[in-house]
Amino acid sequence: MSTFLTSLEQVLSAEHRPILFDHDTWHSTSQLRNDVLQVKHALWDAGLRERDEVVLGLPNSYEFAVVYLALLQSGVVVAPVNPKMPAAELERVLTRLDAKAVMVSQAQADAWNRVLCDHEFGANLNIDLAPTEGAGTPLSIVVSLAPSRLSQTAESTPEGATGDDAPAVLMFTSGTTGQPKGVMLRRKHLLHAANNVIQSHELTEEDVAYCILPLFHINAQVIVLLSTLLSGGQLVMADRFHASRFWDDVTSHRVTWVSAVPTILSILSKQQSKARPAHQLRFIRSASAPLSPAIKTRFECSVGVPVVESYGMTEAAGQICINPLPPGVRKVGSVGKPFGLELEILNDEQQPVGPNDVGEIVIRGQNVIEAYVGAEGKQSDSQWDGWIFTGDLGYRDDDGYVFITGRAKEIINRAGEKLSPREIEDVLSGHSFVDRSAVIGVPDPLYGERVVAFVVPVDYETVAKGALVNELEQMCKDSLAHHKCPSEIVVARSLPVGPTGKVQKHLLRDVQTLHLLA
Repeated sequence: MSTFLTSLEQVLSAEHRPILFDHDTWHSTSQLRNDVLQVKHALWDAGLRERDEVVLGLPNSYEFAVVYLALLQSGVVVAPVNPKMPAAELERVLTRLDAKAVMVSQAQADAWNRVLCDHEFGANLNIDLAPTEGAGTPLSIVVSLAPSRLSQTAESTPEGATGDDAPAVLMFTSGTTGQPKGVMLRRKHLLHAANNVIQSHELTEEDVAYCILPLFHINAQVIVLLSTLLSGGQLVMADRFHASRFWDDVTSHRVTWVSAVPTILSILSKQQSKARPAHQLRFIRSASAPLSPAIKTRFECSVGVPVVESYGMTEAAGQICINPLPPGVRKVGSVGKPFGLELEILNDEQQPVGPNDVGEIVIRGQNVIEAYVGAEGKQSDSQWDGWIFTGDLGYRDDDGYVFITGRAKEIINRAGEKLSPREIEDVLSGHSFVDRSAVIGVPDPLYGERVVAFVVPVDYETVAKGALVNELEQMCKDSLAHHKCPSEIVVARSLPVGPTGKVQKHLLRDVQTLHLLA
């Protein structure tokens, strides 16, 4: 029997109470249970069976939660995707999958219609969820089916497969440095990851989480949605981050914690420069991209909420490290300590290194995948004695806190000197006029690579760009060794980022992209 499914069933079978706020209303546990059952049986009747792959392209919503839970309980493999991706990107996604169905809103079904038809998704099934009493129109979900790939037999029951080794969620890495890899998360990975979050965040039934990050990414799925549900807490859903209503939502719903990214913290810190908002927040969690010490300090001083920096990845079903909650020691610049898994740091010879020595971070644990999968379902060899290579470089201090220094593929080699972009970015982001920065190495005939920095000003239209570059160059000279100083600083209007705020540095190396940014 699956411990994970049992835990979800306990959530859905809990006494009638409000559990998820969306569409201007609180949805109850009993409504969630009934809607999950309705979706499960509708998909079973349509021919979907255990281990079938289903693309989930719904936006942040109550409907996403219903479908996600229904698919997990049915034993179907969920493949969440960005509901706003263009049709051309969906085309590439479908070539990596053996999807039997695509679940979307009506608007997205219309936008993706050509690609869906090309991939034989010719039959549409509409599932209408009854609205909460007095809440308006029914909530509609469109299921595009590929009839030729659907099962015609009743090999099992719609209750779903048993066992925690069963596959549950198929995702692809963000691809910030190369081609995305397939990550198959099993039920056991999701369960242990959620429990790690519950313990490290000290979550209880008294907590209210605010979901502002995209649910097609692992952070919102496991760290926010699953961990909140399994801890007995409540969830306030937003379609995305809205700076104008953030504090109103946090205050009116008595939100106790939020999972955010550095870009959001930067926006909120500027917004609250004069007055601190009223709130019940215990902490705000920062992950998915490096948090500069300058943004952390500015946020905590202006808003008065502790920021807990963390570190995770899809391969670990979310969280890897986290700083202790207050009153524990939160070290500036550190992503905290490993929680619920093993972490080692290896040198170039794949030997563990001691404290304060930089190497590549490798992990293993009950929430960590054992290997990657390819489009054909074959396992790759991207592992070391059962450990997964993260591609991140870092070190542990004498107290066991982990510090990330950069990505292995992003390290700059200037005349044999290995430079960390993160160190240079922290200096640049310390300037009060700089909103964010990114540093890359570009080919150089003399030194092999030279350092080029991109900075996005707080106000691009009004900043004196030449003066800003001069000040940044002087800051670098004062704070960094000569060979680490950028040979060029580009003031950019924006940077190419993924949905969770990570700068897509491989795009920065595209010469045409560089010209478009400035």
